[in-house]
Amino acid sequence: MLGLIKSWRTMGALLLGLCGALPAQAQVVQATWEDGTLQGFGPFGGVTLTNSAAVARTGSRSLLTTGRTAGYMGPSVNLTGKLVPGSSYQITAWVRLAAGTPATQVKLSMQRTAGGTTSYDSVGSSTATGVTDGGWTQITGLYALPEPAPTGLVLYIESSSETASFYVDDASVTLVSGTPGLPPNTTGLSSNFESGTQGWFGRGATVATTSESAHGGSQALLATGRAGTWAGPAYDVTNVMFNGSTYRVTAWAKLPASAGAATSQVKISLQRDAGTITSYHTVINNTTVGSSAWVRLSGTYQVAMANTRLTFYVESADTNPLMIDDVQISYVPPPSIETNIPSVAQSQLAYFPVGTIGYNGGITGVQGDLVVKHFNSLVSENNMKWGSLQAQPGVFTYANADAEVAFAKAKGLKLRGHTLAWHEQMPAWVFQDANGQALTPSPASKALVLQREVEHITQVLNHFAPHVASFYAWDVVNEVIDPAQADCMRRSPWYLLTGTDFIDTAFRTARALLPAQVKLYYNDYSTTDVPKLACLHKLVAGMKARGVPIDGIGHQMHISLAYPTPASVNNMVRSLATAFPGISQQVTEMDIKVSDNGPFYASYEDIPPAVHAQLGYAWRNYFNTFRQLGGLIDSVTIWGQADNHTWLTTGSRAEAPVLFDQSLKAKPAYWGIVDPSKLPGASLSGSIATKAGTQAARVWTLSFSNPGPGTAHGVRLAGFKLRQTGGAACTPVVKTAFPVNLGDIAAGATASTGVTIDFTGCPALAAFAVDAPFNAANGWHGDPAKGSPALTISRSNQFR
Repeated sequence: MLGLIKSWRTMGALLLGLCGALPAQAQVVQATWEDGTLQGFGPFGGVTLTNSAAVARTGSRSLLTTGRTAGYMGPSVNLTGKLVPGSSYQITAWVRLAAGTPATQVKLSMQRTAGGTTSYDSVGSSTATGVTDGGWTQITGLYALPEPAPTGLVLYIESSSETASFYVDDASVTLVSGTPGLPPNTTGLSSNFESGTQGWFGRGATVATTSESAHGGSQALLATGRAGTWAGPAYDVTNVMFNGSTYRVTAWAKLPASAGAATSQVKISLQRDAGTITSYHTVINNTTVGSSAWVRLSGTYQVAMANTRLTFYVESADTNPLMIDDVQISYVPPPSIETNIPSVAQSQLAYFPVGTIGYNGGITGVQGDLVVKHFNSLVSENNMKWGSLQAQPGVFTYANADAEVAFAKAKGLKLRGHTLAWHEQMPAWVFQDANGQALTPSPASKALVLQREVEHITQVLNHFAPHVASFYAWDVVNEVIDPAQADCMRRSPWYLLTGTDFIDTAFRTARALLPAQVKLYYNDYSTTDVPKLACLHKLVAGMKARGVPIDGIGHQMHISLAYPTPASVNNMVRSLATAFPGISQQVTEMDIKVSDNGPFYASYEDIPPAVHAQLGYAWRNYFNTFRQLGGLIDSVTIWGQADNHTWLTTGSRAEAPVLFDQSLKAKPAYWGIVDPSKLPGASLSGSIATKAGTQAARVWTLSFSNPGPGTAHGVRLAGFKLRQTGGAACTPVVKTAFPVNLGDIAAGATASTGVTIDFTGCPALAAFAVDAPFNAANGWHGDPAKGSPALTISRSNQFR
């Protein structure tokens, strides 16, 4: 995010071109130590700070740091509340080592605490051996404080040497540029090189258009004579990409044919010049590129600091020639919610609550607004898991979880607890002895682990006891089933050390601490799989037989477009309800990904509109199933607020697994739940338009109309069946092969196809009933297994 400053040269007066005239209060920190005090600086670690008159860069005094025993230790100043998120600051200090101290690297660093998490940002550094005892060295860098505003912010000075003593003088933190507003233009950049180099230049290289190969059109840009790995095609984006704004970047890269079978790691970078400071930032990381095919480099990048010049360039791990084509830089507007659409939760109020996840950053600002508008239940994504709450023995960290609980209570959302015992996100110490060695199965190990489990659950539930009225469910135990095992139990450390006792202990402890209205759940994924479902029946039956106080079963529903079917969900829920009367069932972590291991669906870098439409119909079909289960599903939680933060969003893989997109706008997935009539192609209809031709080759023309909304993708006529309803008996023969693909039908458009029938031997007044099932690929019409009946052209008394 912040990047490391690569060139540390003395920066004189701030350039007016960078920030204009600075306001009077632009100097946040200015320490010269001439007054004999520490001027607000304190020790970072166990060091001694002294106002010294031994040496000074200016004036007669400086700050001396001694007694260092670790690299991070040094002088520090608390900047909490003094820097504004989004604003850019120049941070500078002059440093000199104490006499007789070997040369070493010295760094400016920032300790930042936000949402209970502490991060460390690099601000600036000398060269590896740049600071000596023979003179003063300036260390300077640009720093932009990220959102959200931190609860703790400390600037400190450290060194590579753990013991070096050093002086500091003329330290300052100066505002360079205030919080950026909207960019002055959002035009972006589009370069296809069909009309020349289009403003691109060589950064340590020669660039020219080439017709050897092109991704689109007939021309690409070729970079040759590259002086280093950093050299390549470049573009000045100072007036294209602006501080505080986010951009979607796409470029296609290829090696020229002369590279043969060789490949290279190609990436896209930015050079930021701010006065005399130059820094380098990765926009799109290394991607393997060869000479046989064009490869897309794509990603999203937020410009985070002010600059006087910003250069966009393509580089690679070697100095061989490379080609680029079809470069796009597109402005991404700040996320905002649509206030004029129905609430998801309100649309399902007659059936069940609809929830989503809480996470750091997900309960504030516009993201929090999305939650409040569309959901009436909240579950912590990660902040109530063991590893988040008690990473170290006896040290509990509740800040993030408490913030989510406070948000839910303030906004009137109900809460699900998640999760008390799981084999993932568990700190190693839970299964180790006092010496850090892994425990081995024994009565003593079992007793120790169960004791730790009881203590953890007791501490956690007691902590949240004042808020228990807001909780309606708690996932007590997660994912203990393994259908590959004869006893159905996952061989986790929990099971290997305690058998099933950790399950019983968790539920009994939770029940003793939580009131009856908080239902206790066992939570698992793939519960529609036949072997997994059989094991789930076995697990719950065993718990019931042992008197374990289980109230409900959570079905995670991390699913794909291809699997499972809504029908199998229906069967699963009903089978458990029949086997365990009164058992509560909830959908606890639902999302739908487009990629799948099966033959039907692939992984996309950009999901086509047709697939978004499929996702919309999938959400419709599953929610139809949930509603039709008649109260057997108590609540549905969607595992993500929007596509900008999901556990399935990794690298260039696009999954779009939830209801709102990266900009928090409603997708077809949303409409599939709230109002399926607004799905693309939802009103597609068919009719028999004309009949003509000879008796032996009668052609019935079938017409398909899409009044909207949206495109009906991949329309096809699945079949055509005639059943005689009048006249002398005869046997017409349908000559057309099915399915007949009609392709996409745009909103307001029609398409037609002919069906040829041989009516030889049929009297003129023979009448037939017609069934002609048709479907749009995005709607799964005609596939009851997908939860949708066929759309048909059904007519009786159709004369030949």
